[in-house]
Order: sequence, then C-alpha cells, then structure tokens
Amino acid sequence: MTISSAKPLAGTRVIELGELIAGPFVGTLLADNGAEVIKIERPGRGDVLRQFGPIVDGTSAFWQVNSRNKKSVVLDITHDGGLAILRDLIKSSDVLIDSLRPGVLDKIALSDQALRSLNPRLIVVHVSAFGRVGPNSRRGGYDPVAQGFCGLSNLTGERDGPPMRAGGAVPVCDFMTGLLGAFGAVLALHQRNGGMDPVPSVDVALYDVAFKMIAPLISYYEATGKAWQRDGNHSLGGAPTGHFMTADDKWICLSVQNDEQFARCAGLVDRPDWVSDGRFATLSGRTAHRDEIEAWVSSWIRERDRATVIAAFESKSLGVGPIQSIEDMASNEHLSARDLKLVEDPVLGSVRMPRTLPINPNAENQTPAPVLGEHTRQVLSEVLGYSAEAIAQMIGHGHAASA
Repeated sequence: MTISSAKPLAGTRVIELGELIAGPFVGTLLADNGAEVIKIERPGRGDVLRQFGPIVDGTSAFWQVNSRNKKSVVLDITHDGGLAILRDLIKSSDVLIDSLRPGVLDKIALSDQALRSLNPRLIVVHVSAFGRVGPNSRRGGYDPVAQGFCGLSNLTGERDGPPMRAGGAVPVCDFMTGLLGAFGAVLALHQRNGGMDPVPSVDVALYDVAFKMIAPLISYYEATGKAWQRDGNHSLGGAPTGHFMTADDKWICLSVQNDEQFARCAGLVDRPDWVSDGRFATLSGRTAHRDEIEAWVSSWIRERDRATVIAAFESKSLGVGPIQSIEDMASNEHLSARDLKLVEDPVLGSVRMPRTLPINPNAENQTPAPVLGEHTRQVLSEVLGYSAEAIAQMIGHGHAASA
C-alpha cells in the first residue's frame, strides 16, 4: 500500500504506556506516520525492550529500530507526583496506548470513565494478552502464551513432532497486534473527527490476532467434527507445497495451488501422466495424496541447484522462491530497493532500517530511538508549560527523571 500525503498523523499527540512489543508497536506505527508519541518509562531501567533480544553496545537492536520518532519521558506513576504529571499529559493528548497489565490503570484511578472525565475526546487503545472481556481478561501474558492458548502453536511444526511457536523467536503476534491496534486508533480518530461522541475504547489482544488466523478451522471442526492437524510446511490445501532442498544444499519454498498450476508443474517435473490421474484432478484430491506427489517433486528438486530450480518453476509462472537467511536478506536487491533506508544511528552506527509503513516516500524523516528520559524536561516544559523551577522540583522529588 502506498499513500501520498506526508506525515498524515501530524498534530496528533499520543501517550504510550507499556513495555516490550505489542503496545509500543502501536506507538511505533503512529510515530512513523507523524504522530507525536510520548513514551512514559519507569525510572531506572525504562522499557524492558531496551534489553530485549540481540544487544549492540548495551542496547537492543529491537529497541533502536522500533522506538524511532518517539519521545522518552520518565515518570514514577506509582506516586502521586508522577501520576499528576501523567494526568496533565492525558488532558492534552489525542490517544492513550495502554499495554500495562490488565487492571493497573484501574488501581491508579485511571479507569476508562476517569480518563474520559480528564479528556472527553481521548482515544484509549487497550492492548493485552487476552482482551478486556472474558474469564481470562485479567491475565497477563506474552506472545508464546497467546499462541499456545489459541491453538496456533499446536498447528505449527512437523506432523509427528511437538507443537512449535509460529515465527520461532520472533514474536509475530506481538507485531500483528500492534498493527491491529494502530488501525483501531486511526479508525477511532476518524470516528471522533467525524463527530462520534464518545468514541468506544479500542480493545486488541494477542490472543485475538492469533485466533483470527485459525478461526476457520474452528468452524470446520464444528461443521465436520474433524480437527485439523499440524502438517509441517504444507499449506492448507494443494500439492506440491512446502520447503524443498536443492542439490547445493539450499532451501526453496514452492506453492502450487490451482488445477492449471498443477498441470504446468506436472509437465515440468516429467510427470505429465499426473494430469490424467483422477486422484489428482481436484485440489482436495491432491491434498489427500500430497505425500506421493511431493516425494517425486522433492527428488526432482534435489537433483538441481537452487538457481536452476527457481528459474525452472518461474518459467512456468509457478509460485517459488528462496528460503533466505539473514545474510541473504542483507544483500537482497528487492529488500534494498523497497524496504530499507540507510540511517546514522547513535548506537548501531551506519545501518539500514525499515522504511515508514505504509510506504510513504515523503514521510521518511526520522529521529533515533531516545535514550531513557531524553525528553522529560522538553515535554514538561513545552507540552505542559511547567516552569524550570517546577520541573527541577519534580525531578528532585523523584516524580520524574531526565537523561
């Protein structure tokens, strides 16, 4: 998707409360598209994302990439002084992202009703593991927990192997939830600006996005009594589909779906007889006999190097591509042309980082991920109008902290 206007969310102020990935990724997407995102961090260590995953010079690469364009304000909201500052920020903001453990805002007297009393036009985006409705609504949790609970992990892995987390170490449901939360925030802003009053809170959960992907399989089970089982790298239907090793010990992904594609594939791999074989005449038939089909295709692919295999399948307009490593991706021409931009990062150095999404060539100006408390004084002064003396007193009492 490409949009034309620069910084479409310019003039929108967002308060971000929460840590790690799902909730903060809502803020990342809004900030990349022009919103002023003020991230509230706890004193001392800040967001645990600063120490999450691969570390470069003491700082997380995930933090540096996903916290660009944000402002870091350190507040101790467990005490009245810091909470008072947060309340003042809420009064002057458009969106509040809440990914604290469910119930925390209620404990500090910031229920939805209280928030709307402070700011009737405020959009509240709640991000949690299980959502705000249901018997698990008060439970915390992370990506692996949500994947396991909704059944996604049980559908991931080899047919006879153990359940596995989709995406491996990459928290895919966190990022998907962030996308959904940002979409919900923009929809709510659209409703508010169109005159809706009040605008309902946005409620997104890791469990929701994971379940949404497998929901048709629940309907299938209820209609047939059959539970879909994990099946490695196969798609939901058709054959051949999956990952195959080539003669030079490299992997490719192949996906052949409809009848026309299967006929072209059969001719390519020297099995034209498959086209007249009644067992393979339909998608469901090929799915039922995929082991036989894929054993032959796997052998055919294993006799050729990856470049030859990919060229052969592409010549027949079939869905094929390499399984790329991080090293492969770093030198990939398409990735370089479309998705990466060279930046000078104060921690990582001269590196390429993702462009703004949705892709907007006119909105590529970015600021580095902030150091802890980098913008505390600026925000308290410029946004809230506090005097230098008042700010010094707040910092001196431990209600706030500055870099």
